[in-house]
Amino acid sequence: MASKKINLLLYVYLAFLVGLSCISNPIEAVEYDIPSSIRFTCDREDTSSEIVYYFKAPATSRDNYPILILCEGSSLKGDLESVMFMFKYFEEQVAALDVGFITVEQWGIDGNTIDEETFFNHYSRTQRFNDHMQVIKHLEDHPPIGWNGQLIFLGVSEGGPLVTALTTSCSRTLATVNWSGAGDWPWAEEVWAFFEDMRRKEGLPLEVLNGIPSSKEKYDAVVEEIKLNPSKTEWFAGMTYFYLADAFQQPPTKYDQIRSPFLVVQGTEDSTIESCDEFVRKAKEAGAPIEYIRVEGMDHYIRKRPDIIDQSFEWLKNQLNHKQITKAQHTCNSF
Repeated sequence: MASKKINLLLYVYLAFLVGLSCISNPIEAVEYDIPSSIRFTCDREDTSSEIVYYFKAPATSRDNYPILILCEGSSLKGDLESVMFMFKYFEEQVAALDVGFITVEQWGIDGNTIDEETFFNHYSRTQRFNDHMQVIKHLEDHPPIGWNGQLIFLGVSEGGPLVTALTTSCSRTLATVNWSGAGDWPWAEEVWAFFEDMRRKEGLPLEVLNGIPSSKEKYDAVVEEIKLNPSKTEWFAGMTYFYLADAFQQPPTKYDQIRSPFLVVQGTEDSTIESCDEFVRKAKEAGAPIEYIRVEGMDHYIRKRPDIIDQSFEWLKNQLNHKQITKAQHTCNSF
């Protein structure tokens, strides 16, 4: 029982790093009324399962609009939530941009129906990337009326690395916003930085601190063990070995493939701030059109700063306006 308690407490604190409920933190399960008009599915490649996603076209611009894809943070065992909570949370702000809006459910979740065993048997960063790419391919094969083929990506925490990977993989990306999820370091190093940050904090339960490997050498040994044994039934710091092994071995960012406007938002009190600073530095060296909002005093939870959220959406609005102006000028110049 002691080890389970340590694992649970570690998870509570590790959730700060991986972004559990980075936007909202529901205490009780929420039942969503999901109109059939916004629920869509496509086949998951090489499986008999379906990917569920929610799509809403803009209310006014029915012709020549981009689609914004919103990627959420990580999930907690025993408290899984439909991505619909993110859809609802940002529905009005996205509508104000007059763009299409998509969120993609995770494997094992379909609105109010949640299969936790199925979820954790498939939950990994690679799976999330593949699901999003499959939805994008489906959109390209079956384009919504009025969609101009362009995509906007907005990701928070775990969704940050996801939107970075999607940006570098999709040539028709219009703009990207990465909230609390842009990092250059391998994720194993970011987790260790989080553990070190935990040790420096006052008032943490002793059993939590005792549950952290006491040295970098011991921690590295655990990381190697996880890589060699990506079990779906063994857990470390609240995540399955399967999830962690995948996260530990994600490829480095292709900075030279970031060719569209890219906004990075990170708080100086986040344990990954140095990794984020390095991300921005390398991106600028590679010539990427990066802008950086480095928020003094903010931790990982951007939901605490609605002003920064508003500033991010204003930035997106400016990108859309600029693209429209550029297109108009290009049309005039072609005559």
